[in-house]
Amino acid sequence: MATVTGFKGIRYNPEKISNFDDVLAPPYDVINKEQQQGFYDKDPYNVIRLILPMGDDDAKYEDAAHSFRKWLDENVLLRDDAPSIYPYYQEFEDKGKKLTRKGFIAAVKIEDFETKQILPHEKTFPKHKQDRLKLTTACNANMSPVFSVYSDPEGEVESAIDEKLNGDPIMSVTNEEGVVNKFWQIADESIIELIQNTLKEKSLLIADGHHRYETSINYRNLRREQTGKSEGQPFEYVLMFLSRAEDEGLVINPTHRLIKSLRDMDLQTLLGKLEDNFYIEEMEFDQGITDIGHNEFTIITKSGDTSYRIKPKNASAGDHDNLGVMNLHNYVLKDIIDPDTGGIMFTKYLDEAKTLVASGEYEIGFILPELRASDIVNTVMTGDRMPHKTTYFYPKILSGLVFNPLW
Repeated sequence: MATVTGFKGIRYNPEKISNFDDVLAPPYDVINKEQQQGFYDKDPYNVIRLILPMGDDDAKYEDAAHSFRKWLDENVLLRDDAPSIYPYYQEFEDKGKKLTRKGFIAAVKIEDFETKQILPHEKTFPKHKQDRLKLTTACNANMSPVFSVYSDPEGEVESAIDEKLNGDPIMSVTNEEGVVNKFWQIADESIIELIQNTLKEKSLLIADGHHRYETSINYRNLRREQTGKSEGQPFEYVLMFLSRAEDEGLVINPTHRLIKSLRDMDLQTLLGKLEDNFYIEEMEFDQGITDIGHNEFTIITKSGDTSYRIKPKNASAGDHDNLGVMNLHNYVLKDIIDPDTGGIMFTKYLDEAKTLVASGEYEIGFILPELRASDIVNTVMTGDRMPHKTTYFYPKILSGLVFNPLW
């Protein structure tokens, strides 16, 4: 069972911070060097100093821990007195439709993947987990939440939380993409108990933050070894944002792949190599990148006049291996193109993919279809995982809303 509970979160003190927009930031893994400097310059208390400290050696992790302790000493950060859950709603527009993704931040007991109580769907890289483990160890806290999805067809948890949100939120921040982020605190024991009881028989699907979750497992194991303790310890839990799978506001966008160079191949050679396993249909450009089937993908080139729809010859609607992204990686980026030597780029923006390929900066692009939540669940339940950077759950969760102390 999934164990979800309230926790005594650490939050920015509204008496010290006049504008929360100045201290919040996107997740660390979507921030480039230029943006990192921008957040550093924006405010001396910006969360960037905690989630993505500057520097090229391990001293940067101690810098983050020093800032964290200093802000607590200065009462810039305060710890809540009562165990709480923290509703977090995001209002945004997608494809011309106004939506609200509802969820809440809580502490969730860490489970090994073998129990299938918490389910991953993407592969991870050791380098990123080492980075997050060093940060967690230095700060002894979760700086950013893992994003997970739970099933609640009747919306019992959402309804109960909605009934408690009568007052103004603690924070209401509109980011540069126009997403309105609203954040509350609920310490009501009856609500926390309802959440615990509703989710205790559920499995949680990790939507975003696989590296952070696997880091929490590694940190838990490290602390168990150091202390000889486990039961009831704070390090047995991880900070998590939970959103309902059936929520209309749960938007899952694909992440497209661009290849810098085909090296010793040209386009026709590539298409010829695909013919054994795929049907290839040359289409008008815009038609080819629209309404792509779940087991298909489309190739775009610099020409901009035509695109190539790629469809597997042995497709099975119920087989997760026949998803477009799985076909691309299992056949093309495994046997035909080496993404490392070819130079691969991931982008969640279709317009960016078109521009970079049209300019010649990237030789070809692979445009992928939208995913369904059922696609992800079906893949996970087989014990398999999707390739790295397959899904993009929009919008991203802001960092700096609340921190989870592990002491």
